[in-house]
Amino acid sequence: MPVLAERPTTGESCGGEEVGLLRQRLHRISGQVLGLERMIADGRPCAEVLVQLAAAQGALRALGLQLLALHTRTLLDAVAAATASPAEVAGELTALATLATRTPGHAPSARMSTGTTTDHRDAP
Repeated sequence: MPVLAERPTTGESCGGEEVGLLRQRLHRISGQVLGLERMIADGRPCAEVLVQLAAAQGALRALGLQLLALHTRTLLDAVAAATASPAEVAGELTALATLATRTPGHAPSARMSTGTTTDHRDAP
């Protein structure tokens, strides 16, 4: 199965002609994240911070879906141009689906520091 980070299938850059739109979206997301930092520093109520956090997460998900659509079109164009085989593209799309369906919070680095740790992987 191809490793996504190794190389784009067609050699094109991420976003291609839509780089400007992607950068605008990222700029807005960056502003949302900075706003979250300010809210926490200012001692805003947790409920307000959580609402803004949900908005930032939604914006990141939307960006991810936009990138997924762009990459899928790129892969299909590569098959049409015979620069990638259907098997290569199927492997790449399977890897993308695996990434897209990962459940947040299941990575070891995503655990919150609460003073106690429960790691069920080491359980007998």
